[in-house]
This record gives sequence, structure tokens and C-alpha cells, in this order.
Amino acid sequence: MNTFKQILISSVMAASMATVSFSAFAVANPSYEDVKIAIDNTLAKVEEANTSLANGGDKEKIIEMISDARQLQKDISNNVLDLKRNQASNILKQARMALQNNELKSAKDSLTDALNRYNEIKQLYVSNH
Repeated sequence: MNTFKQILISSVMAASMATVSFSAFAVANPSYEDVKIAIDNTLAKVEEANTSLANGGDKEKIIEMISDARQLQKDISNNVLDLKRNQASNILKQARMALQNNELKSAKDSLTDALNRYNEIKQLYVSNH
């Protein structure tokens, strides 16, 4: 009887701990507005970097803007958009690397491509919601 009681208590404790740990990892889906704001913020930062590059802005500041855009795009949480978001993020990474290597033409082309991709993401998201 004593062994049965210990097994029962251990099982109940294990089950309650598993329930608590699963609850801690549950993340609420972002709202439509949260995702839309993330898209708009990312798009604005990419546009800012693109404009700054076109106007001959400081290379280090443009690299920082691109890095900020890559951080902002992480908040675009939507299963439909994940692939496109990752592809656009890779284009931003290429733009940053091109700037670091003083390849301004390549950086400009990459930023323009990223801008188009984030505009496409925005249109896709708005049309699906």
C-alpha cells in the first residue's frame, strides 16, 4: 500500500509539472494589428535605408538601419508569410554585406528588391485578412 501511494503521488506530481511547463511555452498568436504594424515598421525602415543609400548617406548608419529592419521583421509572425519574410530577410542580409564590402550598386539593388518583397508581403497580408 505504501509503494502504491508513492507511485500515485509521483505520477500526480509529474503530471502537474508537465502541465505547468506546457503552459509556460504556450504563446498567443499575434493579432492582425500586431502583424500589420510589424510589416509597416519593417517596410518603413527598409524605405529609410533605401532612400539614405540613394542620397549618399553614411554607410554605417545605413547598415544599422538594415540591421534594425531585420530585427523588426522578426515580429511578422504569420504562417502564410514566413517563407516570404525569410526570403526578404536574406535579401536585407545581402544588402548589409554588400555595404560592408563597399559594393554600393549591389547594395542598392538588394535594398530595392527587399523593398519590393516587403511591399508584396504587406499586400498579401492585407488581402488575406
